[in-house]
Amino acid sequence: MMTPEIYIKRQLNASSVVFSEVLQALWSDCGAIVRYSVTGVEGIPSVILKRISVPEHISHPRGWDSKQATDRKIHSYQVEKNWYQNWALHCDTASCVVAECYGVLSTQDNEVYILLEDLDVAGFSKRHSQLNVFECVPCLHWLATFHARFIQEKPSKDWPQGLWEKGTYWHLSTRQSEWQSMSEGEFKNAALQITSKLDNARFQTLVHGDAKVANFCFSDDGSTVSAVDFQYVGKGVGVQDLAYFLGSCLSEQSLQQHLDYLLDLYFTALSGSIISLGESPDLAEAVAKEWCDLFPVAWADFHRFILGWSPSHKKNTLFSRKMALKGLRMSV
Repeated sequence: MMTPEIYIKRQLNASSVVFSEVLQALWSDCGAIVRYSVTGVEGIPSVILKRISVPEHISHPRGWDSKQATDRKIHSYQVEKNWYQNWALHCDTASCVVAECYGVLSTQDNEVYILLEDLDVAGFSKRHSQLNVFECVPCLHWLATFHARFIQEKPSKDWPQGLWEKGTYWHLSTRQSEWQSMSEGEFKNAALQITSKLDNARFQTLVHGDAKVANFCFSDDGSTVSAVDFQYVGKGVGVQDLAYFLGSCLSEQSLQQHLDYLLDLYFTALSGSIISLGESPDLAEAVAKEWCDLFPVAWADFHRFILGWSPSHKKNTLFSRKMALKGLRMSV
């Protein structure tokens, strides 16, 4: 039996590996994120192991525990494994930090180990549940740099290999039960048109797919961030991450007052990142124009999910409804 300690010791050629603490249980008893202390490896005093074991039946607190939900969760961990093995190395470590992956293992007990750099040791030890407007800035820069890195114009059908064909955890194709539970109305009727508007955008990229504030690790001074939890990374439009992120960390009042400023920050950073990668200013302008126009549509797409998943959720605000209605009108 390959215990976590044995795997880590062999993978890093360490002198010793000792359990330190459980940082977090995974959703619906699918495993845990654990820190281990390491000796005998220069520069690596500790590591993080994401230990995944999906049960045959997932128990969801809101009742969303169908076979499709279980299959989606199983696939999400396979996607995360593929992300760290084959895609994460393409990120620019200076401005789009992700944890270094030291190894991935599928065990004989149907568990998956993803062995990662300890971001606390790397200088990203701060976590937040809510942000003010200025604290959002490094996250917006991270998202813009990440999206610029993977820009594709009308990508091929087999792109991105090993990741979600359509990123985000709320995508309509993987959320049919939630769609069916929606009250009859224009958002339910237009759900396919909203998602089609995004799917058919000229410019696509990789979206993180779950870019909430809880999935960003902040440096001590708050100036830079690293992102974690890549279970729903896949093809999409950058503003899908942007809309979800802003809704995850800012109050309704902050969004009403500062949305234009935040959008300007993101699109300025996006254009600058595209150009810094050797692309033309004309391309950067075209991407920013298309995605800026699609921002309300992306908002409507997530709002559609909320209306089916949990219509009484705190994210179903007046601001969200107004923005989503604007996106709906643009889609039909």
